[in-house]
Amino acid sequence: MEKSHTEILTELEQELAAVKQQVSALEEKIESLRASLQEADVDFTEVELGVVEEPEAIQAGPEPEEEPEPVPVNEPEQEPVPVNEPEPEPMPEPEPEPEPEPEPFGPKKVLQPSARTAFMAWRTDKPGAAVKNIRSGISLYDRALFIGTLFKEDYALYDSTIATLNGMGSLEEAVQYLEATFPDWDFGSDPVYNFMMAIRKKLS
Repeated sequence: MEKSHTEILTELEQELAAVKQQVSALEEKIESLRASLQEADVDFTEVELGVVEEPEAIQAGPEPEEEPEPVPVNEPEQEPVPVNEPEPEPMPEPEPEPEPEPEPFGPKKVLQPSARTAFMAWRTDKPGAAVKNIRSGISLYDRALFIGTLFKEDYALYDSTIATLNGMGSLEEAVQYLEATFPDWDFGSDPVYNFMMAIRKKLS
């Protein structure tokens, strides 16, 4: 419930009376202090309040000069250290192929087929694609067959015979060599047929 104006005014008068009492009490204290000062022969009016002098501002010293930035020194560029790369090994020079021996002057001697092998089937049948080396025209199966039947399980004899035949220039030369070296061969048998067909791929 709000207070009336009268009540508010009464409260304010009471507060003012209390303030006046405090002021009166303060005045009495001041008078008693004056009296005590007079008894001590101190002129109250001469009492000056000391002025607190502000301390002098600390004089700042001169501002430090900024150090100049160091000038970059251009260091000499270091030359790259050469890397010793290994020299490539020289390629081996290919061995020169032996030159063919010159044929003797005069008419070439033509060898005639012997009566023993004149009408053999391996002379007329087609041998197949030509080869430069008789070995490449012989299959693994035929090689085993030749070594087992014609050369009596002697691989060295087979190998030397093929090398000799590779150096010949005609079929008749090869036939005469085989007839003289292997007189027990049956030139009409299947193993000899296959062997002669392999020779013909180079000497046909």
